[in-house]
Amino acid sequence: MEEGTYGNVKIDNDVLASIAGIVAKKVPGVHKIATSLVGGLAQWIRKKPDVGIKVIVGEDEVEFELRIIVEYGVNIPEVTYMVQKSIKEEVEKMSGLRVSKVDVIIHGVQMLKKSGEEVEGNEKKVEPKQSNQ
Repeated sequence: MEEGTYGNVKIDNDVLASIAGIVAKKVPGVHKIATSLVGGLAQWIRKKPDVGIKVIVGEDEVEFELRIIVEYGVNIPEVTYMVQKSIKEEVEKMSGLRVSKVDVIIHGVQMLKKSGEEVEGNEKKVEPKQSNQ
């Protein structure tokens, strides 16, 4: 990627994904990065924040694709814009690569039960109320 007088420097895709994952989780309204079952196991075993983030590196540019779960009640377009902007700015600042695209896919909505227990919004079941007649 970077060629200097001392040799070449290449930033690994995992490093770029880690930067993007850390930055995305700091955006208010983002609950977490969504992963597949296999990715979730890898994240649990390796404690990596970047599982579920796809990185495509070109000549002097990089693209990202990530799936996120947002908190219930947030303005989704505003949150996704801030995720895109934050990733672009931080990756460009840290790596010197131009970020050409950040695709954000909303994978779910995080809700809280009254007891404070977390429930995935797209998996929540509503039980019908019993009537006493």
